[in-house]
Formats: sequence, C-alpha cells, structure tokens
Amino acid sequence: MVRVLTLNLQHAAPARTAADAGGPAGAATVRRAGDEIAGVGADVVLLQEVDRGVRRSGGLDQAAVLADRLGMSYRFAASLAATRGGSLLPTRTSTPGRGYGVALLTRLPVTSWHVRRLRGGGPGRRRGHPPWLPHGWSWDVGRVLLAAVLRTEDGPLSVGVTHLSVVPVVARRQLAVAARALLTLPGPHLLGGDLNLAPGPLSASEVVPGLLAPLATGLTFTNARPRTQIDHLLGAGLVAAGPAEVHHLSVSDHAGLSVDVRRAHRPAVGG
Repeated sequence: MVRVLTLNLQHAAPARTAADAGGPAGAATVRRAGDEIAGVGADVVLLQEVDRGVRRSGGLDQAAVLADRLGMSYRFAASLAATRGGSLLPTRTSTPGRGYGVALLTRLPVTSWHVRRLRGGGPGRRRGHPPWLPHGWSWDVGRVLLAAVLRTEDGPLSVGVTHLSVVPVVARRQLAVAARALLTLPGPHLLGGDLNLAPGPLSASEVVPGLLAPLATGLTFTNARPRTQIDHLLGAGLVAAGPAEVHHLSVSDHAGLSVDVRRAHRPAVGG
C-alpha cells in the first residue's frame, strides 16, 4: 500500500486562514508546509506551483527544502522560467536555474525519471477588452508532466504529476496527452495534480473512463472556502485502500488531497 498526496503549493504563500495571511512566502512558510505535509504520512508527494529561485518566495529551491525536511528524494520540472527580476516566462527546458513548475517527492526508490512537455492553448481573447490593445489578449502557456517509475514490494509503479491549463478544452487535451505518456511506463499508473477540471468535465473527457479512473474525492478549492474539486488523483491498475482525506494546510489557496492505494486484484483465470 502506498499513500499519495497531491497539493497545489501556491509557492507556499500563507493560506487565508493562517495567522500570517497576506504575508509573503519564504523560508518560514516552506518549513511550516514541510511539517504539515510530514503529518500526512505520504510516501509520494505531488506538488504544483512550486518555485525555484524566484524572488517572490525568497529565492528558495522549494522542492529541495521540502524534500530535505521530509527525508525524500525529489525532482523538479519547470513550466516557466524566472528572470532575475522575478518575471515568469515560457521555457523550452524543464530544468532552468530559476523557474516555476511541479515537483515529485518520494521515499520509495526511483528507477527512472521522465518529463513530457504539454502544449498550451496559445493566444486568446479576453472578454470585455478591445482586441487592438495588448491587454485584450492572454497567452495560455505550455505545461509539463513529471513522472517517476518507483520500485515497490509489488513491482514497479509509475507516478506522474502535472498542473493543467485553466482553459477547459486545453486542459482536457493536455490530460489525454499526459495520460498516454504515463501509460507507456511500467504499470500500475497514478496521475495527480491540479487538473483545473471539476469531476463532471473530468469524467466527460476522453481520459476517464477507459484509461484512468478517479481514486479520491474531496472538495479542495478554495482552501479557506472549499466549493469544488479541481485537484485529483487518477489511477489505472490501482484501487483506493481507504477513504480519501482533504488537508487544509496553513499555506496555499488549495487544500491537499491524499489517499492510500494498492494494486487492483486481477481476476483469476478459470479453466
């Protein structure tokens, strides 16, 4: 059995319910997040909106700090690179010196790491703004899937983390690409993260049912006033070994979501 936690970290910004709400992210909030995550007892931690060397969060390598505090190995993959001034820009590499993206932390042995870029939606019109002005347009940037093949007592387990577009049609396409990429690795498979899709649209996508099925249900957004679930744990060849838990931490505008998973029993072959 493996316990998995997904959390949109929001660069460890204090939660609205925290005593330091409205304050900056920094070493203290990252350490606090690490202590709270440790209390979940997860074997695998899937993080989104993680900063690495970004000015707004004190220039920390947040994944490295959390992994050290939790006694886990880790990998970070960026969807955006950060400039010295703190601006976030599209990047062609998943490992810039400074950036913003996802991280996978684990106490299980890692056989291999994998990264897959997920194309964004590109330029789009902003409602209510003239198209001839710069602020009349937005840019839906690319995202990234980070995956690891883990070694367990029952054999390999492939786990991926991603943070999808806020544009639903783009998020569903990215989810399909991410799921198919993950499924090329040794199974069973688990994909988690902030998918920016509620359970209804998620089930209507071409990914679920068929390839990956939901393993955990719970209201995760917002952390202070939970109204919907956009953070998910999906699996193939896995079943939940107990009820999911929602974790309202003192950082982030998202709650964490965890569940214990085990391999699905294969039906016996009759003769």
